[in-house]
Amino acid sequence: MSGIQTRPLTTTAERLAAVRLYRVVFGLPGDDPAFTPKLLSALQHTGGSAVGAFDDDRLVGFAYGFVGLDAGTPYHYSQTAAVDPAAQGRGVGRQLKRAQAEVARRSGVRTMRWAYDPLQARNAHFNLDVLGAAGRWFHRDLYDMEDHNGRTDRVVVEWALDDRPPAAVPPLPRGVPEWGEVRRDGEVTWLAVPARAEELRNMKPGDALELRDRVADALAELLGSRIVLRSCRRADDRTALYCIGAQPGVAAP
Repeated sequence: MSGIQTRPLTTTAERLAAVRLYRVVFGLPGDDPAFTPKLLSALQHTGGSAVGAFDDDRLVGFAYGFVGLDAGTPYHYSQTAAVDPAAQGRGVGRQLKRAQAEVARRSGVRTMRWAYDPLQARNAHFNLDVLGAAGRWFHRDLYDMEDHNGRTDRVVVEWALDDRPPAAVPPLPRGVPEWGEVRRDGEVTWLAVPARAEELRNMKPGDALELRDRVADALAELLGSRIVLRSCRRADDRTALYCIGAQPGVAAP
């Protein structure tokens, strides 16, 4: 994290740089509407967030979010966090999330939420194991569209903003299940997914969709009440395993 500083975006030029970086990170054409500097400014004036990570004066990452409501209880929803590929591996994503969390705390909310593709194991590990969030809800095709990874299935995580350390999780099971396979082991369940994003992209389209369907069916069946995604760790170079079970410290309804 040497040399990287995080702070709110403060000028139109910085917000425009965030729009351009978004297009680069997600491989969008230059005329893609993405979002506007006006939106980021409006969010900052209404309890939302628009924070940037800077290497000297160069924007290398940013995140923005807004306040959501769940049965009248507010939370901060992080819509996007993007890091310049050249700056990845330097802890920029973690700094951005913590900067967003500080904005959220100042607005008076106690939790953050965001969505990610459950077949992106690296993102899952960061969300669940590094930050200590819990994967609480699954939505099949959340955005009703396709992106570069296929159908937009998403897990929504919830992150308590009280700096609690990630809960301990059981050791990985012996033997590695096949991708999409569910293995029950006492009070937890393991679900196997590809360890690397390129594995999914290199699959035939029909095989990739079949895997996505198996993972979606498992998550739709397993998640709910106090049963959450607790961890996602590599079992070997090819496969990562989700640990699914009761969320520690959360009482049953």
